Amino acid sequence: MEEIDNLTAERSLEIITEQIERSRRAVSKDTGQFLLVAGLMTMGTAVVAALINYFTFNAGGMFPGWWGHFLWFVLPFFIMLALRYIDKGNAPVSLVGTHVRKTWWTFATFALIYAVYVVIWNKIMFQLNGPEVYPWLHRQASSIIILLMAMAISITGQILKIRWLVWLGIFGWLLIYLFSGLSDIIMVHILPPSGMARLSVISPCPSIFFFALIGLTLPGLMLKRQK
Repeated sequence: MEEIDNLTAERSLEIITEQIERSRRAVSKDTGQFLLVAGLMTMGTAVVAALINYFTFNAGGMFPGWWGHFLWFVLPFFIMLALRYIDKGNAPVSLVGTHVRKTWWTFATFALIYAVYVVIWNKIMFQLNGPEVYPWLHRQASSIIILLMAMAISITGQILKIRWLVWLGIFGWLLIYLFSGLSDIIMVHILPPSGMARLSVISPCPSIFFFALIGLTLPGLMLKRQK
């Protein structure tokens, strides 16, 4: 009788362990799916925005060469719709997954608010001061948004306990700024002013593409394939 009780206790422990492990895998896949979908859609948006800006640079109008950047304003809503229609496999709610989602939704909120501010500010400054003074008064949204993205990546690495992701967020933005600065120094001696102007309207997109690939898509794939 005692042996039966011991076997029953051992079997119960095995069942509990299997359930915990199954739940852990489901949570990892669900969090990975969020990161993967957000990363792929951000990468796609970066490519499309760069192409639109490049081919509309000489089109004239109110925002010549900047129409592609308006895609960033609708990207969070497209991500929300995509996640809503993707089967999540009834993954249990987890504290880790919740924190990861809140981190990136907070980043999206801050980035969108700052981008709206920059668009309004630049338009008002251009109208009030003209093209001669405007270059001294206009604001750049890309640098702040990339810095916010780096912070979100680093926080995600802390939550998921992925150390290389933490360091990527801390130093990745600095490497991007250095590479961008060196590229500008080289290109200014190669391209004419019109070429530099065209390059400036697509320059934020490669940086965002890189961060989305390394900071969202790759960790998402790692979590989804976790056994």
